[in-house]
Amino acid sequence: MEDIEAGLAQKVPVDSKDSSGRTALHMACANGHTEVIVRLLEAGATPDAANDQGNTPLHWACLNGHKEAVKLLMDRGASAAMLNAVGRTPVDEALGRENQDIFELINSYNTAGSVAVEVVEEGEEEGGEEGGEEGGEEEGGEAAAGGDAMET
Repeated sequence: MEDIEAGLAQKVPVDSKDSSGRTALHMACANGHTEVIVRLLEAGATPDAANDQGNTPLHWACLNGHKEAVKLLMDRGASAAMLNAVGRTPVDEALGRENQDIFELINSYNTAGSVAVEVVEEGEEEGGEEGGEEGGEEEGGEAAAGGDAMET
């Protein structure tokens, strides 16, 4: 937290990116550092900033199972419908790691129907609904965030 406060005091732009396009908010969400997430959002961090692979902080929080980080981002208007470079939403990342509680949390924000969230059980076919997504990950594919949580 001291590094964040020092950077903000030195007027470092809150959405500065590293060589992979990650912001401090990406890193905090990947690791579930809620105090840092709150401070960055208060300082104006963009909840939907995408890194070079199209992943947002919400993708990372969902992928790594950080429910409180997901809630903080959703409360600030993060989009659960953003697709990364491999066509996956944050919800896809949560369900890919069997984080049903995160799926349910995101779905609870869907009161206006702004996020299309549908789960198709294995073996079921989609019934003509707006041309559903392809099932499963491509062979050799990488998780949206490139694997397990990054360390800060």
